[in-house]
Amino acid sequence: MVLFTLLFAMLAVGIAAYGRSAQDAAAVVTAPSLVTLIVFLVPLVALILGHDAIVGERERHTLGLLLSLPVHRVEVLVAKFLGRALALCGSIGLGLGAASLLLEPGQRSIVLGLVPSTLLLGASFLSIGVLISVASKRVATAASLAVVVWFLTVFIYDLVLLAIMVMTDGSVGQETITWLVTLNPAGLFRTQQMLQLVGQDGLAELGLAVTLPGALTRAAIWAGWIGLPLVLGGGLLSGRRAVTA
Repeated sequence: MVLFTLLFAMLAVGIAAYGRSAQDAAAVVTAPSLVTLIVFLVPLVALILGHDAIVGERERHTLGLLLSLPVHRVEVLVAKFLGRALALCGSIGLGLGAASLLLEPGQRSIVLGLVPSTLLLGASFLSIGVLISVASKRVATAASLAVVVWFLTVFIYDLVLLAIMVMTDGSVGQETITWLVTLNPAGLFRTQQMLQLVGQDGLAELGLAVTLPGALTRAAIWAGWIGLPLVLGGGLLSGRRAVTA
């Protein structure tokens, strides 16, 4: 986690330093570049951070001892998630905080505005990673699944939607594609940042004359991605008799 913190901080500071050289266009250069960095790096690190939460204990033969304590199995799972989430939040805060120090106050607020959505993005993929950890029998399997999930959600998902638009010759409307994009946590993060950076009018000028989901809908999607994997993981862990295999 220390390596991720240093890497994320160095890359974020490098982007901020480059954006600062653009002077009046610093915010235009820095914020989109940071969004790209975040959407690629944070989900991968969150998945890797969560993938061994349970299966790692199983392979070290300490899971049985841990679950023999007078706590519910779901409490163990939630504690594993929260501990890792706090570490991830600290790394994200340090990275974006360091980058914001290089910018002017007005531009700094734009970069710091990325923090809430980035935390939600990280928590969503961390929750998925914990679910993978519960469902896997080996750490190597969990690590492989984590990389596959990252590749599918960050890269392949958008390409599939693009292919659908091309193959249907536009018969699938922008509104439908927008909703499909926002159902993916990485896509939801991107759309939120687009809305925050350019606004609805700016999107219309770019040819995206669609209405993005409202704040309550976006909050519900984030809650689903964070909560549902934990619920499923808790159910799997609670229903499993053998915990040391």
